[in-house]
Amino acid sequence: TVCGFKPCVGFKEKFMKCLCDNKFENALCRNEPKDYLECRMDRQLTEQEPLEKLRLEDLIDGKPKAKTKF
Repeated sequence: TVCGFKPCVGFKEKFMKCLCDNKFENALCRNEPKDYLECRMDRQLTEQEPLEKLRLEDLIDGKPKAKTKF
């Protein structure tokens, strides 16, 4: 980091708060890691990856999509 600047840290804190608020049930906090990873990719801190590869394809377009059970 430059001079202690940590980009995207707000997204990480938001995720941790969500986990605490939801008794660490991470399924209830799926948007937060997506936002954090997108922030890091947008700032070229992490390699660009499609959300499908990160297993976040259900959050494309900002809203969870229902999963079909077979």
